[in-house]
Amino acid sequence: MSDVTREEFDDLKRQVADNTERLHRGDTTLALLDQRLGQIDDKLAELAAGVKALQEKPGKRWESISGAVLQWVVTALLAFIAVKIGLR
Repeated sequence: MSDVTREEFDDLKRQVADNTERLHRGDTTLALLDQRLGQIDDKLAELAAGVKALQEKPGKRWESISGAVLQWVVTALLAFIAVKIGLR
């Protein structure tokens, strides 16, 4: 094997330091991406809940309208019966 010169050793040492720095930046980037992905996931869950609420809203409105109509029909029927039996 050949002996490594001081210049080659310093070059290898510099390469290791550069690679270590790049790995550190990569770890930092991954941590930031993970945090951002968590925020996106939270926002997506919030939006999904909002969409679900909006989808349920027309059903609730229809139930409210049909309930009011049924109440008026029952009231009219009871008033008709009251008039027929002579209650005023």
